[in-house]
Parts: sequence; structure tokens; C-alpha cells
Amino acid sequence: MNRNIFFGTIIFLVLATSGWFYYTVAVSGTRISELKLELKGINDRFDELAGITESYDEFKIRFMEKVEQFDTLKTIIPGNQGYGDVLEQIRQISERHKLQILSFDPSLNDTYPALYTEMKIPINHVECYPLQIKFYGDFLTIGAFLDDLLEMDKLVNIANIKLETEMQYGGMLTCELNLYTYIFIQGA
Repeated sequence: MNRNIFFGTIIFLVLATSGWFYYTVAVSGTRISELKLELKGINDRFDELAGITESYDEFKIRFMEKVEQFDTLKTIIPGNQGYGDVLEQIRQISERHKLQILSFDPSLNDTYPALYTEMKIPINHVECYPLQIKFYGDFLTIGAFLDDLLEMDKLVNIANIKLETEMQYGGMLTCELNLYTYIFIQGA
């Protein structure tokens, strides 16, 4: 009888060990592989989010620099009332260089109405307005005039220059100049 109990115990232990081994290797092994794969995905997502957080800090720094530049720009770019002074400066520069102005046409109309209706424009912003000037002068005076306009780079950008020789006016040059001027709009 002891012998039967001994062999029964041995068989029971072998079956229990086999069952445990089967469960650990086959059933739990598959689950452990799934959990490892899921953990790898979580770690990858964590690394991705850490990268986004770092780029957010960089973005925040760039944004603050842009805000600072815009605040600085507000002190340079004229408002509605000061815009006439910019046009007067351009006229005085042309007078100083003894250029004969034929036309001086600022355009304060909304040049892109369809775009403005689609865009969400902030309350405080800078608007760009074209200015067309046509004048006579010689090569050196026109060059000096353009050089002085380049000194007004925060207020005026030169867009197009068209030069033609006018033989009927003693070989003078006719210059058509398109400029972009800027106004700072302060919201209400």
C-alpha cells in the first residue's frame, strides 16, 4: 500500500509539474510576449511624447521671440496717424535728391478682400499697402534715392523697379517704382 501511495504521489507530482510547466511556457509565455510587445509600444509612445515636450519648449521660446519682435515692431511701424509721415519722408527724400515726381499713388484700399474674409486676423497686426511712384532723374540721383529708401527697411520695401531712358528729356531716366509700406493696426 505504501508503494501505491508513493507511486501515486510521484505520478501526481509529475502531472502537477507538467501542468505547471505547460501553463508557464505555453499559456503564460504567450501572454508574457503580448505584455512585452505592449510595454514596448508604451515605451515608444512615451519617447515620442518626450520628444514632443522638448519641441514644445523650443516652440514656446520661438513664439516668445516672435512676440518680442512684434512688440519691437510696434514701436517702429507707424499707426494710421503716422502713416502720412512715412509718405512725407519718401517725398522729402525724392525732393532732396532733386527727382521730378510724375506720380505718387499710395493705395490704402484692401488689396485682398477675399483673403481677409477667410483669414482670422488678430486685433493687433501689421498691414501692407502698395505705393507706386513715377519720377525722372539721372542714374546717380536715382541710385542715391533708392539707397535712402533702403535705410527705411522697417517701413518700406522695394518691390519692382522699372527704368527707361527718355531721350526727349535730355537722356534722363524714367523710373517706375513699386514699394510696400506698412501700417500697424491697433485693435479696439
